[in-house]
Amino acid sequence: MGIQTKCFPYGIYGENTYVITDEATGYKAVIDPGYFGMDVRMEIQNNAYLKYLLLTHAHHDHFSAVSDYLKEYSAVNFAAPLKEKALMRSCPEPHTWLSEGDVITLGASELTVIETPGHTAGGICFATDKEIFTGDTLFRLSVGRTDLESGDWNTLVKSISEKLYTLDEDLVVYPGHGAPSSIGFEKRANPFV
Repeated sequence: MGIQTKCFPYGIYGENTYVITDEATGYKAVIDPGYFGMDVRMEIQNNAYLKYLLLTHAHHDHFSAVSDYLKEYSAVNFAAPLKEKALMRSCPEPHTWLSEGDVITLGASELTVIETPGHTAGGICFATDKEIFTGDTLFRLSVGRTDLESGDWNTLVKSISEKLYTLDEDLVVYPGHGAPSSIGFEKRANPFV
């Protein structure tokens, strides 16, 4: 048992909204809720199944549909990075603020929060023992840009090299944009780090 991941890319930036399902219980979470469509609603199926909206960082393309989810699923817990508070001016207020080492329990599955600043000052990733959702920190053969508010190139490189590249090389990387990868592949082939 573990989690099942479905990706819903959307918009001009191709932002990846993920619906993850704990296979033991059917409980679900949406990671980076930038998209809300009928296909996502069909995947969620029932108000009782959706437990969390999880945000990796406070850029509009990643949280633009939060209000739609909160209207449709009244019991869902919206959780966002504490260190992104200053950037979340146009985002609904989270129910839960997340920091390094926090654990999200989704049925029989756990997602651990890893703080990975650089793309933004407070960006985070969500890791299980088999996959990691990296937001805009790490992409397949690329990394997040650092020329937007609160971004910093040296901090991003440090986050990737000291936090992500020290993880199990078999971890599947689910980025905020583009195709999946793995930690091992990125360590060997990513030209930016």
